[in-house]
Amino acid sequence: MGSTYTYAANGPRQPFWERIHRFFLMPLDSAVLLRMAGLSAAFVASFALLFLGGFGFVLMLLALLATLVVGLSYGFRVIERTSKGYLRPSEYALTDEELVSKALRYKFVATNLAFGAFAALLVGLTGGNEFVGLVVWLMIFVGVLPAATMRLVITGSLRGALNPAEMVAMVKRIGNAYGVLAAFVFVGDLCRTYGMFALAAFGGVSAAAFGGSKAGLGFGSFVVLFFASVGFWYFTYMICALIGYTMYQYASRLDISVSGLGERSLRSVATARTVDVKARRRDAMIGQLVSSGDVRDAIKLVQQDLQDRPNDLSLHARLHKLVIAEGSGLRIDDQTDKYLNLLVKSQNWSEALQLYQDGVARRPEWSPREGATVAALAQAALRAGKPQIAGVLIKGFDKKFLNHPDTPKVYMAGAQLMAEFAGKPDEARRILQYLLQKYSTDATATEASRYLEVMNRMAAAH
Repeated sequence: MGSTYTYAANGPRQPFWERIHRFFLMPLDSAVLLRMAGLSAAFVASFALLFLGGFGFVLMLLALLATLVVGLSYGFRVIERTSKGYLRPSEYALTDEELVSKALRYKFVATNLAFGAFAALLVGLTGGNEFVGLVVWLMIFVGVLPAATMRLVITGSLRGALNPAEMVAMVKRIGNAYGVLAAFVFVGDLCRTYGMFALAAFGGVSAAAFGGSKAGLGFGSFVVLFFASVGFWYFTYMICALIGYTMYQYASRLDISVSGLGERSLRSVATARTVDVKARRRDAMIGQLVSSGDVRDAIKLVQQDLQDRPNDLSLHARLHKLVIAEGSGLRIDDQTDKYLNLLVKSQNWSEALQLYQDGVARRPEWSPREGATVAALAQAALRAGKPQIAGVLIKGFDKKFLNHPDTPKVYMAGAQLMAEFAGKPDEARRILQYLLQKYSTDATATEASRYLEVMNRMAAAH
């Protein structure tokens, strides 16, 4: 696998397997430490409810569940924001974009609980065999859950996260690196699970205490429970950071829009807070202008920010909303085109396709002005299984963009469209042969030749 870097709009991305030490350090961020301390204090307080008797046991279970929900929801926040390029917890508030909705957090919790219940059911059906239980646990929480989590972050759909076919497709996009990810998750999960119980046993806390018995629970036991909980959340958040960074590393393959600075972020916590305060003041000012109907002045403020950060996707997204609210057709078309070009150049395909569809829905005759954007977007539409969009984009391309260097790519896309979606293999062959004849020295000609060869072999086989 080597030391291959992934390149994207915000620079090279170091492979996750070369920065494992940073994942171990991430939970030591002050924001995460405070959260782990709070969760662990709540965990210990939950066991104190056992002294209230039977009713206290019920309260303890509810308190433990609530603590788990709160802790896992923050874990989802770590995954989601890391996947967007915010690699330090202190940077999560540097954008006004609400990256994590409460619904998604609870869907993540539901996913974990669903997999946990399924694992327990399988183990129960096999008679509680310890070896079978370990295999089931590893298959679900090490092999399957990371892919399900990635699907949830990208689609926001709980059904999509639990769909086996979509999870397999996700693994294929990442490739062999997913196996490496699973191996690291496996080690982290072992440390989390067995470390917690080993610490408890060393401190004299019996397994009965975890099962709801107050026997042997003294002050020392509560201290041990506190540190056992800290260890549990430490490895949980480390695993979450690892999964989130893997998504960030392969953002272009997974169609994730990266808005954070990623590896280039060298801000200190103090600087980050200063930037955050300035950003919030600016956001508040823009919000007041919009509320009072001064949309044009709000647009001017965002345009001023864009002069300093012309490639900031979050600023372009905000400006896009503002110009639509303003309602000026010419300004909407111009800004949509600029925003679309930037999304395509940064390979944020899902957002680019959605923006294009919105533009056409608003004005059917609208189309991108740059030929390179049209060609790249058509190819992305084919990959996304949206042949209608690809067809509209490439129609008349060679006449609209005379002698454009991406014309061979458009012909290639047209051939794929005919062969794979329109059911016209003869038309596809005609396009490919024309491409090979007229653009024989272009890099696309090699791909076209292979594609034509595969088509001919398939035709001969039938």
